[in-house]
Amino acid sequence: MRKKVVSEENLKDAIASTTRALSKDPEIEITFSGAPTDSNLVLPNLPKKKSEIHSYRGIADALACSKRFSSQEIKIETGSEKINFLLSKAEDCRAEILGSKLYPGVNNNLKSRFEDKCKLASNSEDKEDLIELALEGWLRQILLNQKLSKNQLNALSHWKESLNLHGSKFISEFKEALEDQISFSEVTRKLLHEMNLDPLENEETENEEQESNDSNDSDESQNEPGQEELSMESTETDEIDQTEAPEDAELGDIDEDGIVDENQEINSNHSWLERLVEQTINFEYKVFTRDFDEEVNAEEMASTEELQRLRRHLDQLMGPSKSTVSKLAHRLQRFLMAQQNRSWEFNKEEGMLDTSKLHKIITDPVTPLTYKIEKDIEFRDTVVSILVDSSGSMRGRSMTVAAICADIISTTLERCNVKTEVLGFTTKQWKGGESRKRWVEEGKPENPGRLNDVRHIIFKSADNSWRRGQKNFGLMLREGLLKENIDGEALIWAHDRLIRRPEQRRILMVISDGAPVDDSTLSTNPNNYLDIHLRQVIHSIETQSPVNLIAIGIGHDVTRYYQKAVTIHRAEELGGVMLEQLTDLFKID
Repeated sequence: MRKKVVSEENLKDAIASTTRALSKDPEIEITFSGAPTDSNLVLPNLPKKKSEIHSYRGIADALACSKRFSSQEIKIETGSEKINFLLSKAEDCRAEILGSKLYPGVNNNLKSRFEDKCKLASNSEDKEDLIELALEGWLRQILLNQKLSKNQLNALSHWKESLNLHGSKFISEFKEALEDQISFSEVTRKLLHEMNLDPLENEETENEEQESNDSNDSDESQNEPGQEELSMESTETDEIDQTEAPEDAELGDIDEDGIVDENQEINSNHSWLERLVEQTINFEYKVFTRDFDEEVNAEEMASTEELQRLRRHLDQLMGPSKSTVSKLAHRLQRFLMAQQNRSWEFNKEEGMLDTSKLHKIITDPVTPLTYKIEKDIEFRDTVVSILVDSSGSMRGRSMTVAAICADIISTTLERCNVKTEVLGFTTKQWKGGESRKRWVEEGKPENPGRLNDVRHIIFKSADNSWRRGQKNFGLMLREGLLKENIDGEALIWAHDRLIRRPEQRRILMVISDGAPVDDSTLSTNPNNYLDIHLRQVIHSIETQSPVNLIAIGIGHDVTRYYQKAVTIHRAEELGGVMLEQLTDLFKID
């Protein structure tokens, strides 16, 4: 008997119909490209292997469950990017659990999808980054009574003890709140707080304890005359210093007499740009310690097998987005190649012989020889650096499109002899990492400055070819990579890499979706501490540096930071805007 072959279109229709039925919204449009909206759901391209179908259907079922069981009007804002992210993941899990309880087939598909996510994360060296997978696995275990596979247990291993210890008291509350979105989020928030994952609340508790200790000390010293007045006067002075200085610093004043020459030698600890920023009046940016900071090549963060697997995943997600960006990239390529075409001045008395007029000599031997001279090409040597915000808020479609655009634009510019590097910036940990631990050990001095371990990632260096660097772009999609963002220092780092380059024209393009955020730093310094530093760095580059700085904000108005900036509201617009901005910069005045 001949085996029936299911076409790709039939499979798409079947998945779309099932997704509509599960979402209880027969009018919703199911597409396999584009951007998700309130009226459509977007799925990646179909897998090429039959064994991946169940996991793929799990993606569709997860979106349908979220559409059916989660209200998009309910927004939980805690003030912590990490907690917001984990609450969002817990809500997705709640919706999937409700769907799994109703439909055994959906349950099987979602199990396959979760298994693939755990398998993808199994090679992660830092198991602490897998908290979202561990939380999902634990919730599935207690609410669906599911036994976890070896890969799932591996993902859960680092957090298993903490989840069982602190979560046991909330199991009954989770079961009671399963059908109530707000109540479920509240229980999840309590669990995260018990696990010491809520840095803002922990900081408030520490401050309350400190205030209590200060109060006790004050009571003990009341018998000493004059002591109370001295203490109050000192406190008022401190408050004035802390509130007035940041406001003055926002003006971006720079001591013109002390500007540092850009050609001065750049040493490893203090770059030219850092020294320039330090001359800003009334604001001092400090780093508590740089001992745990990291500048790392992407290939050092994952095994070759994982990089290849992530690259295949990125290729699968590209789909129609790749063709759209490729068309725009070819337009940029034609523009650049046109600028680099050789042109000639004819009818010269010396130079190279103009062979196009040799036939005239044959017909009329007395005709003088004519020569041509090649015109100088005005196109300058150029290097482009694409700096991608790799914070948690970029997770999902924004980071996927950023990876696609970086990949396509890199290869396009390389064909035009324009060197390109792709960089990313985030932090190594969520809660301050080793820097915060040292700060605690040293007695928690006030206003410590930046209090986290920064991680700067080189996805592709300017001297590496696209062929060698292409496998690294998939790392942008890795679970656990995206954490917090300290933009000012990342800009200094990317700028310093460019300033050392020999090319005549240097372009730095920043892709971001928000203001700088690091809970550990902002909970121990003024709230606008990182924001002010970013503004000062941008001001210094735009007014004193030969580097051309442009920024693209995804759903975030970056024009309040950068002079040359564009804001987009859909991730799919990124490719076109990047190419438009590059084209404008490449135009010869």
